[in-house]
Amino acid sequence: MKYMVTFKYSSFYEDESENKVAEDTLEYEAKDLVELWTILGDEDYNDDIVMNYEAKSHCTNTERDEIKIVDENNKIVWSA
Repeated sequence: MKYMVTFKYSSFYEDESENKVAEDTLEYEAKDLVELWTILGDEDYNDDIVMNYEAKSHCTNTERDEIKIVDENNKIVWSA
């Protein structure tokens, strides 16, 4: 089954004014939600979407949180 997963990406800098937040939706294929959660948990995600390359301070952390999961029938099967 195909799933569309919407994520919220965040970066945290020593100077909080340089933090960035972005949303993105990616497509995954899994047999069910259990397998999808395993795939998401094991995935090394690309955080370039929230890197502030013009920041003067150091980036201390980036994170990615799931916002919602929609199945191939366009049904929301999970949301935060």
